[in-house]
Amino acid sequence: MDGIVGIYGVGDSELVSKAFFATGACQHRGKASTGLAVANRKGIHIHKGLGRIAEVIDYPIIRTFQHLEPVAAIGNIGYTKRRVPEKVNVEPIEIHPKRGSSLNVVLTMDGYLIKEDDIRAELEPDYRFETNNKTEIVGALLHKYLVQEGIRFDAGRRLVDRMEGRGTFALTALVHDGKEPYLVALNDDKAFEPFCYAVVDGAFVVCSESCSHRRLGGTTTREYDGAEMTICSSRGIETKRLIGREMMPDIFQAVYFGNVASLFRGKEIFQIRRELGLELTRRYTSSRADVVIPNPESGWGVSVGIAEGLKKNLYPALIKLPQAVRTFQEGVQMARSQEVGLKFGGVDSLMKGKNIAMGDDSIVRGTVSEGGSVWVAYNAGARFLEFWVSYGPMFFPSFKEWHRGIECLQELAVQRAFAGDNPYDKSLDEVNAAVARLIRVDEVRYNVIEGVRKVTGDGSFQAMDASYPIGEAFWPDWLKKEVEAFHRYRGGKRSV
Repeated sequence: MDGIVGIYGVGDSELVSKAFFATGACQHRGKASTGLAVANRKGIHIHKGLGRIAEVIDYPIIRTFQHLEPVAAIGNIGYTKRRVPEKVNVEPIEIHPKRGSSLNVVLTMDGYLIKEDDIRAELEPDYRFETNNKTEIVGALLHKYLVQEGIRFDAGRRLVDRMEGRGTFALTALVHDGKEPYLVALNDDKAFEPFCYAVVDGAFVVCSESCSHRRLGGTTTREYDGAEMTICSSRGIETKRLIGREMMPDIFQAVYFGNVASLFRGKEIFQIRRELGLELTRRYTSSRADVVIPNPESGWGVSVGIAEGLKKNLYPALIKLPQAVRTFQEGVQMARSQEVGLKFGGVDSLMKGKNIAMGDDSIVRGTVSEGGSVWVAYNAGARFLEFWVSYGPMFFPSFKEWHRGIECLQELAVQRAFAGDNPYDKSLDEVNAAVARLIRVDEVRYNVIEGVRKVTGDGSFQAMDASYPIGEAFWPDWLKKEVEAFHRYRGGKRSV
């Protein structure tokens, strides 16, 4: 997921530095690319490139942008959208109408659009597309509605309506009408993507995660509800909820993607993960473990809860090595298996001869666990390994992976564990045992959807129960068959 930021501060002599630090706080969300754009009374200026923020934005760029006396800025940390990152797709992106326009729009977005070909075809007579990035299509729609409705909430409402059921988004945009710059922030009606704002030292700061506010020395005012829009201009800062539909925040981001110090629907992510660990110990009341160890780094929170619930010592017995790469973004199975072997080191003195409870946030494909942390633990002399998982069994892929075809379903650990069979009519014990065999541990202990919901609140549990924010009309046919089988086989069974 991309990290995005927007800042508005008239006369702020540190505006660009704030944009740099707020954007950099989101670095954990991606390492593929970085970009900043600033707006002053004359126009909008962009600097972006491939790589981490410190590799793309240096002090001379910050100083040059600040000399432009900007009023607003937006920033992006890019997640790997394609197997090979390309500079042309780096955000922020400028929208290019084919005919002259009174408005200049530059935007960045966290989210995803499904089956956009019809929207692109509709816009192509009026807009020149220069990227393969879906953000450019959403931006062209935004530009169209801003031209038609003015820089008003009506334009945002039209964009939300057009995206309903076929995409999720949180976006920040710089808009220049030839007279002054505006900062616009807007999210989808379900509030699927995390999005929050604060006022820090007089500047309005909107971002993907509250860690950006803390990096600037501030605290989050609140998270956006669904279809909520902010317009910042010389006339002031106004925020309004455009449509009052039921929200569906992405629960998985609370257990996987976020900085542990960030907030998710008002609750610190670390405490969410800790409570998920405690919830697991209420479900699995007995354990053979002598010690609890986290699977670095996202396993720390749940492991704290597991250790607390089991009343066992928690040790940092697995170490993420300096040369570690982010293998979740690696799409080739063999490459992932090779790279995870370089990811972890183990402390023999803490694991040799021990029965171990290892905590982790989730099991998606299972390759990091199987080829990395699990191998290291046994190689260090662990005698028995229980693998505790804060999230439940992941039967279905994220909708952001659908474009890869049925492969994104088949590579999931639960699906691989029941290859040639179906996992949908199996009990939790059967799923636990099958995945344990797959990743080569003695036991797996998954959470269940009720246990996760108890801690996080309601939202989208797309991987566990296909509660997608996308309308069924846009689902691929292979997924429709799987979800039909899921509901048919689950029947009266207790949900897993």
